[in-house]
Amino acid sequence: MAERPPVLPAKKAKRKKRLRFALITLGVLLVLFAVSVEVTSRSSFCSSCHFMKPFYQSWQESEHRDVQCKVCHYPPGLRSKIRAKMEGLVMVGRYWTKLYLKSKPWAEIQDASCLQSGCHDKRLLEGPVPFRSIVFDHQAHFADLKRGKELRCTSCHSQIVQGEHITVTESSCFLCHFKKSDAHPRNADCALCHRKDELAGKPDARYEHAAVYEKSFSCDKCHSHVIQGDGAVPRENCYKCHAERERLERYGETDHMHRMHISANKIECDLCHLPIRHRIIQDIETVADCQTCHVGSHQAMKILFTGRGGKGVDQAVPNVMYEKGLSCKGCHIFHETPGGRLVTSETLTSAAAACESCHGRGFARILQNWKRATASRLADLRGVHKRAAAEIAAGPKKEAAQTLLDEAAFNIGVVDQGKSVHNMAYSQELLGAAEEKIRAALAAAGSSYVPKASPPLTREAPNTCLNCHAGIEEIVVPSFGMSFPHKPHLVGRKLDCAKCHSITRRHGEFIATKASCAACHHQDPAKECAACHGPQKTLYEGGTLAGLTIPKDIMAEAGADCAACHLDKDMKIVRPGAGACVACHGENYKKTFEEWRATTLKLAAELRAALHEVYKQPLDEAAKAQVKSAEALLRLLETDGSSGIHNYVFLEEALTAAAKTVRGTAAMKR
Repeated sequence: MAERPPVLPAKKAKRKKRLRFALITLGVLLVLFAVSVEVTSRSSFCSSCHFMKPFYQSWQESEHRDVQCKVCHYPPGLRSKIRAKMEGLVMVGRYWTKLYLKSKPWAEIQDASCLQSGCHDKRLLEGPVPFRSIVFDHQAHFADLKRGKELRCTSCHSQIVQGEHITVTESSCFLCHFKKSDAHPRNADCALCHRKDELAGKPDARYEHAAVYEKSFSCDKCHSHVIQGDGAVPRENCYKCHAERERLERYGETDHMHRMHISANKIECDLCHLPIRHRIIQDIETVADCQTCHVGSHQAMKILFTGRGGKGVDQAVPNVMYEKGLSCKGCHIFHETPGGRLVTSETLTSAAAACESCHGRGFARILQNWKRATASRLADLRGVHKRAAAEIAAGPKKEAAQTLLDEAAFNIGVVDQGKSVHNMAYSQELLGAAEEKIRAALAAAGSSYVPKASPPLTREAPNTCLNCHAGIEEIVVPSFGMSFPHKPHLVGRKLDCAKCHSITRRHGEFIATKASCAACHHQDPAKECAACHGPQKTLYEGGTLAGLTIPKDIMAEAGADCAACHLDKDMKIVRPGAGACVACHGENYKKTFEEWRATTLKLAAELRAALHEVYKQPLDEAAKAQVKSAEALLRLLETDGSSGIHNYVFLEEALTAAAKTVRGTAAMKR
């Protein structure tokens, strides 16, 4: 057998060189492959394709930014890990071959990815969790079938919603809860999400809902039209993904559709369903249910309630009830009978009971103050407007001035017809703007008439009290036997409400004293006493008061004024005692001072005792008049506060005569 010729050294070397090159090449390719597999499976690689940039950016800004994309987008396990790495290379090929242009980005996240160890595997055991203003329980949604459908994590947590990655898709919640269903009517029950313990019993809440539960009010008494849309599935939505006739023919098979799209393929609800919205509505045309029957009759009310549409008030000042979406029937429901049938009387009229049913006792007084304050302001402003109209009509420059005057009249009309109770703060602003326009109109017309400015307190000295007590500057109340006007104190002196009122023990408790008032009012000795002490001045200097004709006191006849007794040596206003008499009349007058006071108080006590006897008897008109006159005399004595010193002679005679008359009346009635 012939021997194989020996391999030449040169050929052997060449073969080894080729083998070495092949091995190196294979090694390089394996390294490149391994590197490519690793690089393409990283989250940063996802942003290489421009159509993935918004998804990648939303992931970077989300709570999952420390979790790699492959962890969520592929189920846990070795097979999924290998698949994730290989599909990264496939995506590179799709990118360079432009195949990605033929389809949009799509991803389905399995529940196993969310519930894998170290992620949300314990979420179902955590119980209720807070979400927005409600409490959500994962256990109830996963353990029980909702509408007979099995839910998945992505039924509520969408892949991308308004730029947010893996966040709660509220529209899916609303579809499930509010889409009409005869089989599952309680899904739309407000109490499922808005629980009693979250709404009642919280003193720091904007509105305490305890009264709602105590009186069994339905939620839609106040919160109407909070659900919009029906969540229907238009047939044409199917064409977004499907073209096969056999699939399209199954359009009406609801159970099949949900099983294939939700259970099997994790499709988002809003890709098929039209949205249902659940929110507070701030559309006056929507919440004003009364407009259905009374078309166009509530324009002024709408302007006030929304806080928009007046002349000269640039910033909107909406009623807080409008901001919270409360409907008109929340207050005007009182024109219905318990059975819901409309009564035939004034169906539009609300009442103080409507306020107190929600806000509690005492709110009716605020309502009355609003009405009184508005009536006072409107009366003043109408007089100013009437005079301004006459001035402008007589002047040469009418056109520009008349436009301003008409705008002022518009604001006045809105507050007058719209009723300030619909938005007291905005009513004040409108009337303040009307004043400014009237002054501007007079200036444009060249008139010399300049009405006094009276800015609304809400603008002049804003504080939290004015959220409810707007217009209080127009209110005059009795205090310490005198009339107390709020305007000079709040607008003129800009005093804070807390100077006289406290909320520590009782809301709005009056804490001012005569001494605290005197600290300001007695600083100026030259101030006219009658400005505050009108009854005392009349009792001293004579006149008519409470139906009584009062002669001058003997000291007033001698020319002694208030300062003679009420100014001390340092020229400070004081409440004098018997020592003030001694300074002018001698030591004996101290005893006289005490005797006058004691006698006056004794006579007053006797008159009260006589009145108590008369109160037990039936009285005719003449006797009632006598009693009324005696009561007026006692009130005058109490208001005066000097116990007879300001006019002893008159009071001694008047009290004695009144007691005699009343005792005679009592004796006749026995």
